[in-house]
Amino acid sequence: MKVLMIGGTGFISSNVVKLLIEEGHDITLVTRGESKIELFDKNKVQFVYGDRHDKEFLNKLANEKSFDVLYDMIAYIPDESQMISDVFGGKVPRLIHTSTISVYMVSDVIRNPIKEEDDKHPLMKFWDRNPFGMQYGIDKRKCEDVLWKAHNEGKFEVSMIRAPYVCGPNDPMKRDYFWIQRIMDGKPLLIPGSGDYASQHVFVEDLAKTFVDLLKSDDSKGKAYNIASEEIFSLNDYLDALCKLLDKNPERVNVVLNVFEKLPFSVSPEGHAFPFNTYRTAIFSIDRAKRDLNFQSTPFEKWMPGTIDWYLNEFKKDSVGYGNRDKEVEFVEKWRKYKGELINKTT
Repeated sequence: MKVLMIGGTGFISSNVVKLLIEEGHDITLVTRGESKIELFDKNKVQFVYGDRHDKEFLNKLANEKSFDVLYDMIAYIPDESQMISDVFGGKVPRLIHTSTISVYMVSDVIRNPIKEEDDKHPLMKFWDRNPFGMQYGIDKRKCEDVLWKAHNEGKFEVSMIRAPYVCGPNDPMKRDYFWIQRIMDGKPLLIPGSGDYASQHVFVEDLAKTFVDLLKSDDSKGKAYNIASEEIFSLNDYLDALCKLLDKNPERVNVVLNVFEKLPFSVSPEGHAFPFNTYRTAIFSIDRAKRDLNFQSTPFEKWMPGTIDWYLNEFKKDSVGYGNRDKEVEFVEKWRKYKGELINKTT
């Protein structure tokens, strides 16, 4: 197939491109040329350099070349999806949109397991600490609305993938490394709340395979898919599994959430601080993906060792917020001594 991809050099998209190359597709990537290309053979891909927000540039691309499918990997606000609809509607038969499980997690009510039709429940009151991204989820809902409208108007056939936390080597969010580095240093781990809320991750290669498998399924047209691991972990379960692989078992200290949230290092301008702390259980049904796409996830114990190796032997930098590690440990000591007093101050 002739494939056009907007944003093909990122964490997820570069893995998709690698698989598309292996399957012999004719691939054109739209990129600004600012990202390093490391995960695939760039000699087997055609590059078109430009800005996705430049309508004149996109119009020229749509009018001068024909494509069988358009992957939009980096639409975050509805105006971006609207421009794609305006420019490529009627010119490309199919569009595959990268969405997110955050479209569910901005809802006031969550009922597990969460199915693909649960994306329109009323929004919760705006919560800027939503661990799934409050504004992000709202904007992604709006992107979906634009594209479903285009689908229903016959502009192109749409498929969407909604993924949770995506993990693996080269993850720019470094979520797993937050815990890997802290486990490795042997100092106490500060755990927000009970650590008992359950959710799912997904290995980036499993997710990438699903993006490619959509091309093989006519049944997937006009549908959204949750793509998540079959394994379900609470934060505590995740840390148990990670500690076993690392052969380390540092002390864990649980800090009640209303105290934790007032700590200056509980948030970070660098990105996710204390990742996989979900505040409520969120389990996503993958029955549709299993039925239509024969989706199967790679077990944690198979993909995580390679991720650990990448962080420790290739990445070799600090995780998000690790400059505050001493402050975390200092607070743990303070929490042990003055737990009751600290709780009383926040109630």
